[in-house]
Amino acid sequence: MTGTSPELTLKDTLNVIHARVQHLPGCPLPDEIEKICQILYASSLLKEEGRAVRARVILAPPDSFNPTDGPPSASHAIRFAVPHKLTPNEIKRLSPAASFFHSVVAVWPDESRDRSLSIWGVINTGPRWMNLVAGGRKSAGNDISKPVIHVRDPGWLLFYDGYELMAEWRGTEFHGPRLDVFQSRLLNDRFIELRRKLVAELSDDCLPCSLNLEAYAALSHLISLQFVKRIINLVRTSGHGGSVVVLPEGAEGEDAAARWIDCKYSAETDDAGLRFRHLLQSFIRRVGELSPSGATVEQAWEIFCTSRDPELDQLEESFFELARFFSDLMQVDGALVLDQRLCLLGFGGEIRVDRTVLQVGHAQDLDGTITVPWNVQADGTRHRSVYRLCSVEPDVIGFVISQDSQVRMIANVDDRVLFWTHSVG
Repeated sequence: MTGTSPELTLKDTLNVIHARVQHLPGCPLPDEIEKICQILYASSLLKEEGRAVRARVILAPPDSFNPTDGPPSASHAIRFAVPHKLTPNEIKRLSPAASFFHSVVAVWPDESRDRSLSIWGVINTGPRWMNLVAGGRKSAGNDISKPVIHVRDPGWLLFYDGYELMAEWRGTEFHGPRLDVFQSRLLNDRFIELRRKLVAELSDDCLPCSLNLEAYAALSHLISLQFVKRIINLVRTSGHGGSVVVLPEGAEGEDAAARWIDCKYSAETDDAGLRFRHLLQSFIRRVGELSPSGATVEQAWEIFCTSRDPELDQLEESFFELARFFSDLMQVDGALVLDQRLCLLGFGGEIRVDRTVLQVGHAQDLDGTITVPWNVQADGTRHRSVYRLCSVEPDVIGFVISQDSQVRMIANVDDRVLFWTHSVG
C-alpha cells in the first residue's frame, strides 16, 4: 500500500466501486453507490441495544454465489424470500445476525421495485479474511471480487475492493489507505541479524536443506509479523487499548528496561520467556520438511498458509494462544515489555523517561523519508511515553493501540522520533 492520498475523494472511490460492478446486470450507478454510503454512514451512528453498529456490506447481485458453497474456502449465501429496503435501521437490526467477523450483508438494486436499494441476504464468509489484517496461517479462501464496505465504528467506513483497502471515511475526513506498517523496511532491517542468528542455531543438526539460510530467515520474519499482528488485533478488538515496546535482546534490553521502565510485573529471564522463539523454530523446521528441494520463500510461505499438516495446525494453536496471552497482559495499565526475540520482560510497565518531546514526525511513507511535523500535545499518555522512550533508546520499536482502534508504530530513525499510522480492517 501507499501512503495517505489527500487528492482522493469520495467521488474517486465511488467511481472505482462502480468500475468493479458495472459489468453486472442491474449494477448500481455512482449516485446510487453514494446513497448506499450515506445510509451506511448514518447506520454507524446508531446503537443496537447499547452497542455500536458494526457490519460488513457487500455490493453484489443475488446470483453471485454458489448456493452449495460455504466456509472456510468459500461463502455461504442465504437469500431472503422478500428483499428488505436498505435503511440505516435495517442495517442496525441485522448487524448482530451478520457478525462483523463472520458475515456480510448483501446489497443490490431491486429491479422489481423500481431499483430501490435492497438487502437481499446475508452471506457467511467465515473469519479467515481476518488473517490478512490480524495474523493467521490459513489463507482467506476464495477471493471476494466485489466491493465491500465496513461499518467499523461510529462515523467510520472503510472501502475495500475485495480484500484490498481503498479508502477510509472517518468523521469529516476522507482519505486513501494509510500504511501497512508490517511491510516496513525498518522492521525488516531491525530484526535481520536476529533472524539469521535464530536460523544458524538450527542449521547444523535439524534444519532441512530444502531452503537456503536466507530463505529460512525471510520465512521466520513473515511468521513473526503474523504473531505481532495477532497481538495487536486482539487488543484492538478488546476495546481497551494498550502499548507494547520492543527492546534490544539480551543484556542490552534488560539494562534499558531497568533504566527507563518500572514494570509492576517483571518476568524471570528463563526459558519460559523464550516460548515464541522455540515455536518459531519449530514452525520453520516443519515448513522446511514440507517444502521441495530448492524451494523459494514464496513457495515456503504458500505451504505455511495452505498446508493441512497436523503438526502445523498444532503449532498454530500454540502460537496464537501465546499471542492471546500477551494481549491479555496488555489489559493491565502500562506497557507490555518484550525484547527483539519477543521474550517477555514484564508488563504493567510505567515508562519514566525524564525528557520532554514536544514534536515528532508523522511518516507519510513506509521508509519515513516523507514526514510532516506533529505536535504531541494532542496525544494521550501512552503515545507520549513511547515517544520519550524512543528518543533516548534509538533501537526501541513501540506499538500503541488507542481505545478507538487506531494503531501507531513508533521508532527512532536517524535520531528523529517518527510514527506511522497503520491501516486496519
